[in-house]
Amino acid sequence: MITLRAPQADRLAAFVAAQPPDLTYPEVGATRGELPAGYTIDRRREPVGPASAFDRARIAIDQWQMQRGAGMTVHPIERPREGLVVALVAKVGPSYATSACKVVYTIDEPDRYGFGYGTLGDHPVSGEERFVVERAGDQLVVELVAFSRPNSLLFKLGGPIARRKQLALGAAYIDALRRFVA
Repeated sequence: MITLRAPQADRLAAFVAAQPPDLTYPEVGATRGELPAGYTIDRRREPVGPASAFDRARIAIDQWQMQRGAGMTVHPIERPREGLVVALVAKVGPSYATSACKVVYTIDEPDRYGFGYGTLGDHPVSGEERFVVERAGDQLVVELVAFSRPNSLLFKLGGPIARRKQLALGAAYIDALRRFVA
């Protein structure tokens, strides 16, 4: 959904409620292990603070601070849980692009925490992304893993520009988490 003004909460709630249940790709959960062929793959693993910031990083995940800190609107702001559908709104030039993702799994271990979500039908790409924070020795590490391919004509035509935007968004997620746990 493309709009000239940022959508309000009631419109985002209706957008989420209208989403079809099916994901746009068959390899659901693949960001947990071997990534599928035929997609663009992204992997980032970076230290973001001391291991003592793990509990704060869990809060960041639960409040969608990586996405929000990267300039996106997320609706609803609920702790990620399997089956949760969220609207993601990004400012693109003079307009706002709204798409939807569905949480496909969560990770809640003593030293690892996060979730993976997949794209629903109106998303400009088809694929999945995982956001995990982990205590690794004395460091707090974030790991982003994603696979995607274009799911819209606009994204296909935008090729290299769209890809640069994807890479910049990943970096913005990590920067947002660093700021939150600092």
